[in-house]
Amino acid sequence: RRLTDITSRYPELRPLGRQLGSRSAVLDGEIVAFDERGRPSFERLQHRMHLVGDSRIQRRAREIPATYVIFDLLYLDGHSLMRLPYEERRARLDELGLEGPSWRTPRAHPGEGRALLQASAEQGLEGVIAKLIDSVYEPGRRSGAWTKVKNKRRQELVIGGWMPGEGKRESSIGALLVGYHDAGGALRYGGRVGSGFTDRHLEYLVEHLQPLKRKTSPFKGSPKPPRGALFVRPELVCEVEFTEWTAEGILRHPVYKKLVEMDPADVVLDVAAVESTGEESESESPSELSIGPLRTLQGGAVEAQVDGRTLRLSNLDKVMYPKVGFTKGQLIDYYVRAAPALLPHLHGRPLTLKRYPDGVEGEHFYEKQCPSHRPDWVQTASIWSRHNARNIDFCLANDLPTLAWAANLADLELHTSLSLAEDIERPTMMVFDLDPGAPADIVDCCRVATWVRELFEGLGLECFAKTSGSKGLQVYVPLNVETSYAETKPFAKAVAELLEKQHPKQVVSRMTKQIRGGRVLVDWSQNDEHKTTVCVYSLRAKERPTVSTPVEWEEVERALREKDAGLVTFEWDQVLARVEEKGDLFAPVLTLRQELPAF
Repeated sequence: RRLTDITSRYPELRPLGRQLGSRSAVLDGEIVAFDERGRPSFERLQHRMHLVGDSRIQRRAREIPATYVIFDLLYLDGHSLMRLPYEERRARLDELGLEGPSWRTPRAHPGEGRALLQASAEQGLEGVIAKLIDSVYEPGRRSGAWTKVKNKRRQELVIGGWMPGEGKRESSIGALLVGYHDAGGALRYGGRVGSGFTDRHLEYLVEHLQPLKRKTSPFKGSPKPPRGALFVRPELVCEVEFTEWTAEGILRHPVYKKLVEMDPADVVLDVAAVESTGEESESESPSELSIGPLRTLQGGAVEAQVDGRTLRLSNLDKVMYPKVGFTKGQLIDYYVRAAPALLPHLHGRPLTLKRYPDGVEGEHFYEKQCPSHRPDWVQTASIWSRHNARNIDFCLANDLPTLAWAANLADLELHTSLSLAEDIERPTMMVFDLDPGAPADIVDCCRVATWVRELFEGLGLECFAKTSGSKGLQVYVPLNVETSYAETKPFAKAVAELLEKQHPKQVVSRMTKQIRGGRVLVDWSQNDEHKTTVCVYSLRAKERPTVSTPVEWEEVERALREKDAGLVTFEWDQVLARVEEKGDLFAPVLTLRQELPAF
């Protein structure tokens, strides 16, 4: 799902490329470890999934061989097959004859679903996958054209916490607290799972849940988890066997079966619908946004009510980030879900749109002038532009409808002024944009950020860090007092020059690219009323939907200590989870009053 290269973990699969010869292909399949009865065993596969070290990997490959089960063909010799019906894609896959010691293409059984399901039950298998033979491949979404039919009533559920054990389990887990996401993306409590564990299960769960502990419940709405519960970040998914759902959406007679490797965000259920049909619904449409019910219009557009405003949304299935299949519908949904943390940082500030009508791989343009075709409820601010020698009407994203409207314009990135529109000459904050010159990276930016922090701590001032969502970090110094750019800009320049003087091998304060190799530019020039910076919680137009994310100083120091850029790199789903857990780490930037010392 995250496009991680795991070839080294499964060396027995590497020869598959040689069987293809001169042909190139993108295959869809699943890596499986079989048990002694020939059944897929995720528990056995767990022993292969996260190994490092060639000798350990080779030894486990002999002990627990993996098999790649191939069931679809997406690209062949550079041509996409995703819009072809499954029946034709499958025929072309069969023509490749991909069979080997560690991979296989199982036979399809068109029209034999009932018999196949019965046979799978007799063999102790979970069930079958049924696909409409005329369905196209839809990247980035789960489609109702592909259905998982299980022999027993089982369900993947997100682990949100646990109840402490008693008696023999006093130092362990008494019951897991599990849940599912509703159509709006909220995690709903689904009950306690207290049976089905082996001692090995409990040891493994304790080991992997302890690092995920958090103070607050991840579950929203009613029913609520019991008192005395311990909560975790909802990052693990387990499979549970049960008899039925209660009217309140609680499992009856649940039994723990196993952990499953699955994105928690994909555990989406309408329990009432599932209970009424007796089947599990696995459809997930990108148009099921958290802003509520949608009405389909002619031409494929939809109409939504957002905080009392009517909004027309279009092309929700358009892929904006092709590498991961992130769609325009998901773009809008991210900004809607991030709005409680994001909107205070947009409110009252002139907004520059950075639009990507054809996604991150297409052309883009900046738009300072608020579009003339905007709804009449979109607020604007008229501000003099020195460069254009005229007033420009900037959009003000002061509310949720405006934010959703901007996202529907394919406005991937949100760029804002350091000032409020009502007093454009007074910055409310100062910013240092730390930009690494290759081969320096964000870890080097972390080092420089700590130096910036130390300098301001010496002046008795607090500062806050966020990722740029691209290559670097940004350090913000809240002001929120009477000041001007005539004060902040030279102050910021002096700080950058001082850092360069103190650390000449690591820092540069001048824009000249030729002198930046291997050093971090402390860009002070954005402290200008005519410039903007990327807003906190804004998506960035990179290969993956990364986000400009506030980070704690402990996280900056850890990334520097461990030299791990991944510790300060976040995508949209991680950011939503962070806000849920940590709140808005950047909130003090809007309110903390600090005065710069005399310069």
